[in-house]
Amino acid sequence: MKPSYLLTAMISALPLATVAGSAAAADACKDVKFTVTNNHFEGREIEIRKVKFTNPHNNGKEQTEDVKNKVCKHGDTCTTDGDNLSNAEKVDLNSIKVVFAYKEHDGQWSKEFVRQPFTPTYRKCTDNKKYGPIVVQDSN
Repeated sequence: MKPSYLLTAMISALPLATVAGSAAAADACKDVKFTVTNNHFEGREIEIRKVKFTNPHNNGKEQTEDVKNKVCKHGDTCTTDGDNLSNAEKVDLNSIKVVFAYKEHDGQWSKEFVRQPFTPTYRKCTDNKKYGPIVVQDSN
């Protein structure tokens, strides 16, 4: 094939590749909230900082989303303010993990810990969805 024909064929295929690639990507799932119950084994306050989940739409890779830090007293059930989860609209979210820190005796926040995975009964992410309750019991 002549170089000019090859270049024309490649340029013609580019819009198709772009459309096909964007069709595979999901939109953001908007205003998603996570309900967390603080049963920390030492009775500490926790601060919810991030949420991680497996997104099958991203080839099953773990996705991390920052959430507005939310302090939750021991024994309380708290709900995050609502966040937009990128590439997650109408996608089944699996293995949801809460990233948190706990209040140490000196008043400082600990390093971050990740809660064991929570698998919701109804996984599909839709706008205004609330997942949980996700129970935090220890710092492992």
